[in-house]
Amino acid sequence: MALKLLRALFRPVSVCSEALPLFSADPVGGFAIEDSDGASIVKHLLTTADASAVTGRYSKAYELYKRALHFLELDRYRHAAALVLCLNKLSHICRDLVLLHEGEVYATRAVELGESLLEVDDEQLSASLNNLGAIYQAQERYQEAEVIYLRALGMGKASKRKPDAIVARTMNNLALVLSGRGRETEALDMFGGALEILQSLFGERHPDIGITLSNMASLYRKIGFYDVAEMLYVRAHDSFFDAHGAEHPHTAMNYACLAAVYREQRRYKESEALYRFSLRVLEDALGETHVRVRVVIRGLAQLYNRLGRGREALELEARLFDLERMRA
Repeated sequence: MALKLLRALFRPVSVCSEALPLFSADPVGGFAIEDSDGASIVKHLLTTADASAVTGRYSKAYELYKRALHFLELDRYRHAAALVLCLNKLSHICRDLVLLHEGEVYATRAVELGESLLEVDDEQLSASLNNLGAIYQAQERYQEAEVIYLRALGMGKASKRKPDAIVARTMNNLALVLSGRGRETEALDMFGGALEILQSLFGERHPDIGITLSNMASLYRKIGFYDVAEMLYVRAHDSFFDAHGAEHPHTAMNYACLAAVYREQRRYKESEALYRFSLRVLEDALGETHVRVRVVIRGLAQLYNRLGRGREALELEARLFDLERMRA
């Protein structure tokens, strides 16, 4: 299994305590704006930004979403649904870029508009709540995040629609909070429920399924069930690779999580290969000061310390110190 996965790393292509959870709170796609020059510009900006986000070019997506937001705010009440959508997308990208304060501003505005404007449906409001909850979660404001997720989940369950991807994403996010608060059994039940809904909607392979599997694996690794964690990370890899290829932050973060499992299993050669590949992809996609890059550097340094390669470990730790000072 490990050899197959390692080979996949180098196939041509066009997320735990040592890896941040891969949050899944994407806003709902699609929007309705009258056909005009302004609408065409906004649609083009959002479509291009979406394509950048999907391929892991988060900084470019961030700039394009901000330009779209500028146009939408010129007539916010006429295009309320599209404005909420754009705010949600911006808050999500801000999380990826670790611009948490700015992301909170966008997510809060999306929720407030969603609550006050009739043009915004329950599905978009639920997505807005998920985004705000994920911002709180990234800030370790777990109690506030849990309250927000429970509200979103209540909306989903009260709806006459069958459980959908938004409900499953909410369950995944809530499970992460429960895990962070030491409520592992509740978290596993919630992950299982999310996975069941997603598999009924998408089959066995989909990015949301990969996110849920990777987050569930992180919980099993946290409690020391490394064999189960490995199996789940490998399953998550298949979903990420099919959707994004190897050169994407989600795929790379999952590799880093799996590398940590291999390290605990004393499979050091495989662990190093995955850490180094993950580090290269994340540096290229996110920049060397990003928190996920620093997480992988820390994990690789721990591996080198365990292998007795103290000089290499010290070099990484010195680099980590410099990066954290730059980020401060």
